[in-house]
Amino acid sequence: MFSSAFSAVGGHAANDLRLPKVNHAVVVLIDGLGYENLTQAKAYSRFLNSQNLESIRCEFPSTTATSITGFATGVRAEKHGVIGYSVFDRNTSTAINLLTGWESSLEAKRFKKINSISDDSSEPAVRVIAPKSYQDSGFTALTMAGAQYLAADSVSERFAKLTSFPSSKTLTYLYVPELDQLAHRFGVSSTNWLEALEDVDMELSRLSERLQPGVGIVVTADHGIVDVPRANQVMLEKFDWYVNAVAHTSGDPRCNYLYLKNQTDLSQVQAKAQSEFGGEAYVCSVSELAESGWANWEVAVESGYAPDLIVIWRNNAVGYDQRTAKPHHLKMVGQHGGLSDIETRVPLIKFGAF
Repeated sequence: MFSSAFSAVGGHAANDLRLPKVNHAVVVLIDGLGYENLTQAKAYSRFLNSQNLESIRCEFPSTTATSITGFATGVRAEKHGVIGYSVFDRNTSTAINLLTGWESSLEAKRFKKINSISDDSSEPAVRVIAPKSYQDSGFTALTMAGAQYLAADSVSERFAKLTSFPSSKTLTYLYVPELDQLAHRFGVSSTNWLEALEDVDMELSRLSERLQPGVGIVVTADHGIVDVPRANQVMLEKFDWYVNAVAHTSGDPRCNYLYLKNQTDLSQVQAKAQSEFGGEAYVCSVSELAESGWANWEVAVESGYAPDLIVIWRNNAVGYDQRTAKPHHLKMVGQHGGLSDIETRVPLIKFGAF
């Protein structure tokens, strides 16, 4: 996606979307706006649903850290190594939050496995328009190093910065995190989320009306959202086999990463978990994940932070370990990280010179 837009303005990345040449490309990434979330809210997104609306798949797991790193680098997690929201490093026995847990930009750069598209790019120039709080974050250093950062805290302020472009060719990445934040708190069926979607849709409609010639726009997302009722939360620490076998759990609530204690028989734990969860979850090893075609985590395995087992929740269930989960995580309504169509299908909308 981002690599295709980069190529469209004169870069040398792969142009898998076959976007035509333009003077300026803008990629708007709306965090958490899945294809099905969008089409089910047509009354609040008339502009987006009136466009030539296609869908593509995000990478597994359907979570922001993995999707945006792939978006920013043009490669899958097999190479960039960001395999989820959080992991456990066996080498140091520490948990690492790959999205928000970086202590500094330097720490993120040390973790970095591959350059982003914005690294060392002078032609076309890459710009980021996003909230100020992300400007000096480790995740920005991991994904958008070298880009010019234009801070704007409100959605309207971010879109207002698209009224003019430099004389040279540019690629602009505009990030909208608000829908994901509201979905986690209230769910995608809530008035809060729907009204925020309506606001973003209005901004995009206005943008389409004032576009300069030679400017192409792509709108997409990093994942979709499913609403999970409190009754569907599975508390993992209630199972004796889990307490006895698991040293640490990370990942997302929809996709738990289990790191087993030393000398623990993986096959026995896997069989017990699958028997316990039944049709509510897939329980697989990293090698089985690769064999299935869902994900290849080669770099993470070599680096020592790939889990032993992955519990991928089906339907509308999630898994938590209450001993380590933060209280506000237990209150989340909107969830993502799994394999469902709702979570993995994201919109692809092109207008303007595209």
